[in-house]
Amino acid sequence: MDGEIPHGYWEWFRLDGTLMRSGTFDHGVQVGDWTTYDRAGVPHKVTRMRG
Repeated sequence: MDGEIPHGYWEWFRLDGTLMRSGTFDHGVQVGDWTTYDRAGVPHKVTRMRG
């Protein structure tokens, strides 16, 4: 996937497999609400991207 522009919903995980962050890209631009999760998987912070 090198060189591809991210588009749609994405999730990032920590090395231990827990969800760390999720959000949506619109042709490489972060848009909408992006959520950061604590190690227990509970939403810790939501950031609204202007995109």
